[in-house]
This record gives sequence, structure tokens and C-alpha cells, in this order.
Amino acid sequence: MVVNCLSIDVEGFLESNLQSLGWDPQCLENIADHYEIESNTHCVLEMLNDMGVKGTFVFVGRLAAEIPNMIRKVAELGHEVACHSYMHLRIPGSAKDEFRGKLDAAKKQLEDVSGQEVLGFRAPEFSIIASSLWALDILNELGFAYDSSVYPIGFHDVYGISGASTSIHKLSNGLIEFPMATISILGKRFPFGGGGYFRLYPLFVTKWCLDHVNREGNSCMLYMHPYELGPIVPTLSGLSSYRRFRHYYNCGNAGRRLPELLRAFRFAPAIDILRYKGCLEGNSCLTS
Repeated sequence: MVVNCLSIDVEGFLESNLQSLGWDPQCLENIADHYEIESNTHCVLEMLNDMGVKGTFVFVGRLAAEIPNMIRKVAELGHEVACHSYMHLRIPGSAKDEFRGKLDAAKKQLEDVSGQEVLGFRAPEFSIIASSLWALDILNELGFAYDSSVYPIGFHDVYGISGASTSIHKLSNGLIEFPMATISILGKRFPFGGGGYFRLYPLFVTKWCLDHVNREGNSCMLYMHPYELGPIVPTLSGLSSYRRFRHYYNCGNAGRRLPELLRAFRFAPAIDILRYKGCLEGNSCLTS
């Protein structure tokens, strides 16, 4: 049976949607969302513990200094700790040296707090796109083993690389790419299984997609946010009806739907899946 990865992108609700809403990124310097993050993440940990599932928690690096006990708890419970950049800001437009410096600091701080070697990375909003592929070489230079930022789709307004490989594979620089879950329907590729897609699609659709990809021998990378699974969802005023639907639909309710998915399929941390497939030993990544 194919094993999939459930990853939890750990950041606050506001910072998760900050740039999509067109707000000033300087707002991130004044965020006081620790109670939201800790409460929701605690609920996620309880759920996974009850289900006997281990996952990959992708932390914004700033949290290593701000709520280190939460990161330690995640590691102590046997989950993988990965890096979500230092702050939740898209990579395109970033200066390379600044990106390298902040990412290096984030990786080291997460390692110091968790007691784990941090080998995985995901760009905020999957922002490794055609114009920011340079970031992959920096990841390799800093000692990351894998990236999980690429969405192999071509129609989203923020992210996606049309024609990118849809299965786990090694890049020319030796870094492993564990792309986000997609499915081909009538010759077009669609995302599924994470974040807004998990909240939007009926559960039977997500299960069908996951089963279809697993039957092809491929592991799926799913992602959720603590605020989608836990009880605390901050209320932002002044949103359009479209934005309100996009950012709030089924938040909280996702936590009641996820256990059914966890019972129906097998899950493990991303790094364990890559080890099982032989990707970290210099071999070609296997498909099952």
C-alpha cells in the first residue's frame, strides 16, 4: 500500500493570507497570534495521536524564538519538523542574499529548538515558480534534502509550474522534489487534498483522487493549516464575498472530515517516505 504525507503548514491565519489580501507585509512584525497557533496546533496533535498518524509540521522560522515549546512538543511526539521560510512571504521579488541569510537562520533555529536535523522546505504560498527556481540551489547549499513547494499546475494566480513532474523526483542539483498532490482529468491537471481544496471538495472527491494517484504507485503530498483544523479562526473585516468564501469556507469543519481520510489511507512524515523510496541514499526515487 502506498504511503502519503500529511503536512501541516504552521503559521497564523492573518499571515497565511496577508499577501493575498494585499496587506502590507510589515504587519507581520506586529502579529500576536501565538494563542491561535498553539491552540489549533494542539488540537491537530491530539487528533493525529488519537489516529496513530505521524506527519510533517512545516514551521515558519520565526516561531522557533516565539513559541519554542510548541515546536519541541511536535518533535517529541515523533513528527517531522520542516521549514516554511523565516516569515510567511513569497519568494519572487526577494533578494537572493537576504533569502539565503534568513533561511539559514530559520533552519538553524528550528534545529536548535526541535533537536532534529531540518531537511525539508516549503515556500510560503508554494512560491517556487518559474521566476524563483534559483531558490532550489540555495536550499541545496544550506543542506536541505528535499523541497515540497512545486504545484504542477498552470492556472493559479499565485503559484504553479505547468508541465512540472507530478511524482517525487531528483533535481539536477541533487535536491529531491516532493510536489503537491494533483490529478489529471481529461488531459488537464487539477490540485486536490490540501488547504482550500480539501475544504472545497466533497470528501468523496478527495478520497477518489487520492486513491486514483495511489493506484498509479505515487505518494501524495497533502497539506493543511492549524486554523483549518482547530477551533480558532480569527475574523477579518472588510473582505469581499469572494475572499470571505475562499478563506473561511469549511474552516474548522476540516478537522471533523480529516479523520475519515486518515482511516482510509496510510500516512507518514515526508522524510520517512523519501528514505523508504531510497531517495536519500543516492538512488533514483522509486514510485512505490
